[in-house]
Amino acid sequence: MNIRLRFMFPTAAMVLLPLYSTFSYQVVQEVRQDISLEGRIAQLQQSIEEKPRDPDLHFELSKLYEEDVERYYDKALSEFGLAVDNGLKGLPKLFRWNEPAKKLNDSGAVLFGTGQYDEAIKLYESALKLNPKNPHIYGNLGMAYYQKGDYDKAVEYERKAVDLDRLSVRFIQTLGLMQLQQYDLKGALLNLNKISYIDSKYKGNYYGIGQAHQGLGEYDKAIDAYKTYLTVDKGNKEVKALIKDCKKLK
Repeated sequence: MNIRLRFMFPTAAMVLLPLYSTFSYQVVQEVRQDISLEGRIAQLQQSIEEKPRDPDLHFELSKLYEEDVERYYDKALSEFGLAVDNGLKGLPKLFRWNEPAKKLNDSGAVLFGTGQYDEAIKLYESALKLNPKNPHIYGNLGMAYYQKGDYDKAVEYERKAVDLDRLSVRFIQTLGLMQLQQYDLKGALLNLNKISYIDSKYKGNYYGIGQAHQGLGEYDKAIDAYKTYLTVDKGNKEVKALIKDCKKLK
């Protein structure tokens, strides 16, 4: 079966350098690694029974379900939706960089722009030591590793960016597109669909949603997603070609 998948990153995701003010990051209680996934899920479900409106608990349960996304896809997405509905917070709009870290990050971005990814990574890592809870540095590291073709590292750093800015459409979409590149189609579909809970008017995620459904052989769903994407990018010939491909493969 000849499936044509194309992976497009939004331009804004390539260099993540906005200037924001300080934020607080709530550290979630660590769970022992020797407990099975089902055991950890059960523990967290018990905590949610005691605090059913705690958005952080629902977010953490979503992450646990995501560890076995093939089995728990629907539950992972549902718990993320509950987290948002109950007031999940992301990075505050005002965020102040550590200035020395910002200088290193900016210099890394210049090297990134000229294709010097190893050198950029060194500067980003130095910036991270000075500003270890800065999601934008993690995002930049993820993109640098992505450009190097190290997709496992790219996803690892992008996940850390999402953990620090849990409602960032940019980071979540970039993570989903990276998962598409790894052919982790269910994982990609999960993260790209999370965006609708954050911003129901945003439709840029539907290109990737269409690709994930197409890769899974769900052609009707892929066509619907591509058509939704065309509402914000009406002249996209590639997407129109993908719709034709899906109709032929049905």
